Amino acid sequence: MRFLLTGFLFALVLAKAPAQEIKILDLGGNLYSIDIKNAEMQLIGSTGLQTNIWNAMAMDSQGKMYAAYGNFFTPYEIYEIDPDTGLATFVVQTNFIGIRGMAFGPGDVLYLTNERDAPLSLSPVDLHTLDLATGSDTLIGETGSNQVHCLDFHGGELFGYALFEGLIKIDTATGISTDVNPNSSEPPTLTVSFCFSDSGALIYVDTFLWMIDPLTGTFSYIDITQFPNLWAEAEFIEGPNDPFALWLGGETDGPMTVHLSGASPNANIAIAWERGGGVAGPTAIPAGLPCAGTLVDLTSGMQLLTVLTTNASGEASTPPQFVPAGARRTVHLQAIDLSTCETSNRILIAY
Repeated sequence: MRFLLTGFLFALVLAKAPAQEIKILDLGGNLYSIDIKNAEMQLIGSTGLQTNIWNAMAMDSQGKMYAAYGNFFTPYEIYEIDPDTGLATFVVQTNFIGIRGMAFGPGDVLYLTNERDAPLSLSPVDLHTLDLATGSDTLIGETGSNQVHCLDFHGGELFGYALFEGLIKIDTATGISTDVNPNSSEPPTLTVSFCFSDSGALIYVDTFLWMIDPLTGTFSYIDITQFPNLWAEAEFIEGPNDPFALWLGGETDGPMTVHLSGASPNANIAIAWERGGGVAGPTAIPAGLPCAGTLVDLTSGMQLLTVLTTNASGEASTPPQFVPAGARRTVHLQAIDLSTCETSNRILIAY
């Protein structure tokens, strides 16, 4: 990889307000918050129901969170989850025994995936809609995928994660799924949880915290989570600002692209890098450079890759560039917003 050694050129101003947050439910009914910059997690509270399994969660346009509670032999019930305490309140009974993912689409229509012949591991997975007022459901169609563990909408499209395919898109008119990238690699562990930020960053949680590129299905590694639980699903909670997120598109030994979102609009963003796959930082940006004193999660040997200018939505991407396989699991990247001195999550080139 050819790295640009351009100097920092821009000045420090006030930092941005706190970012939005992710709330994530585990199979045992405990609700947590998670910071995408460093995978730090905090327990919010319990649903109060822990006899069966919590296996999906969705949030409507009003910010109300709902989750499915049941098992392979008892039809799932839907509960509303208090995002501040985790406490569950019964809403409606369903006819499903294999709910794995839920998401609200346009018009607050609730979509869900159900393993038709659960608990068979290769049971067909169907897409349904569910009326929370009556409990009535409508079958849309079979997805063609197995074990679709989580769902979320972005840009009017329904995304899911299928165990044997990775990131998929699901047609809400037919239920048919399409693998985003049949050639992409997948993390080595199971997952049941991901969610989009408002600006399109796709955050994925298993034992570790990752970013997924929605265009290529590429995974970028952030860190190990503090509570390596089995997760029911995650939701992105609105706040003052979208998180400053950094991720990769493409894999090594081929063209790769660096993407970012949640930065300041029409701003200059420095992308720094360092070689070394272990724990790094914090390191202060040296005196004499813009954002001097700002702590980054890289070593003192970090260098500048490039400076990008964001669009009016605070997003930017580098042109595709060939990256050799030797960068895999050895190169970390992090972005610095030069108009606020805010830093993004650090990522490791994993694949």
